[in-house]
Amino acid sequence: MYVSLLSLTSFRNYVSLTFEPSDGLNVLVGRNAQGKSGVLEAVYMLATSKSHRTSRDLDMIRLGDPLSRVVAEVSRTARNDVTVEIDLSRTEKKTVKINTVKHPKIGDIVGQLNAVIFSDADIDMVRGEPSRRRRYLNLEISQVSPQYVYSLGRYKRVLDQRNNLLKEIKAGQASATGLDVWDNQLSIYGAAVITRRSEFVGFVSAAAAEIYAGLTDGSEKLNITYKPNAEMTDGEQGTANALAETLAARRELDIARATTTTGPHRDDLGITINSMTAREYGSQGQQRTAAIALKLAEIQLLRDSAGENPVVLLDDIMAELDESRRHRVLDLTSGCQTLLTTTHLSDVSSQMLENATVFEVESGKVKRQ
Repeated sequence: MYVSLLSLTSFRNYVSLTFEPSDGLNVLVGRNAQGKSGVLEAVYMLATSKSHRTSRDLDMIRLGDPLSRVVAEVSRTARNDVTVEIDLSRTEKKTVKINTVKHPKIGDIVGQLNAVIFSDADIDMVRGEPSRRRRYLNLEISQVSPQYVYSLGRYKRVLDQRNNLLKEIKAGQASATGLDVWDNQLSIYGAAVITRRSEFVGFVSAAAAEIYAGLTDGSEKLNITYKPNAEMTDGEQGTANALAETLAARRELDIARATTTTGPHRDDLGITINSMTAREYGSQGQQRTAAIALKLAEIQLLRDSAGENPVVLLDDIMAELDESRRHRVLDLTSGCQTLLTTTHLSDVSSQMLENATVFEVESGKVKRQ
């Protein structure tokens, strides 16, 4: 699949933009803070409903404007072509449209366009806190599993309700028996989340290990494991039963702390390089290479799941890689529509530029060279 047209209105520093990339390699070149990353951010938001740069939708609305609109026309081979739209407002909730039809659920847009983004912040997947790795899991699994979007959304809502009730119980304003209904629902949706995460990590781990070996000429071994906070047993129902038992056993502790202390909201990934914990002992180069391997593995997963290549977004990462790794990344993303941002064309080999469409980005304007 590929984005044939991207339209931005009052998005970041863009007053208005109509951008028509090629279906191959597109290089966006320009100085920092000109709007290069904003183009990639818009595409990724249309794919996942979320920005990779901020958790605040208001940050994406152009300063001084009341609302923002992002629209993409997407050509697909495995499914009919589609137009996706997200509208942001300073006073109302975010809305999404698919083929001009407004949808009540934001998550409905996820998976209409598949995209994988590479950025400097990816290294935090390896060296950052567990919350960063959970966010990675949530964003990427959502693109291939509408059921995961539903289960995760329900889990988060039930978790909020349970935590609110725990606070009331601790304050003597409610009875602990009220937890029964929330524990049951939390176990069901939590088990669904855990099961999908386990399946995802199983695939990505094998693919990333093979890719990492290629990036390091076989000199290093990457291993990625899923570390669920709750016990996993055979089957989703067994996991639900185990989670329910743990919630019951930890009820008094949860009341004392006024928060839920077990469940997939506390999951993590274990990432090791040559059997050493990458977060603690990996060099910055090793950590970055591990993150790139994970991202490249996503491309394989999305390709297998959707039956076509995703859009690849490379946000100013080329300068961080040596020449061999630059070639390797571009080789592994060949066949995909690729949007690559850079401050210097010298970061892209002349051979790659021969087959690329180059755009100059300056002060919120994009001009084809």
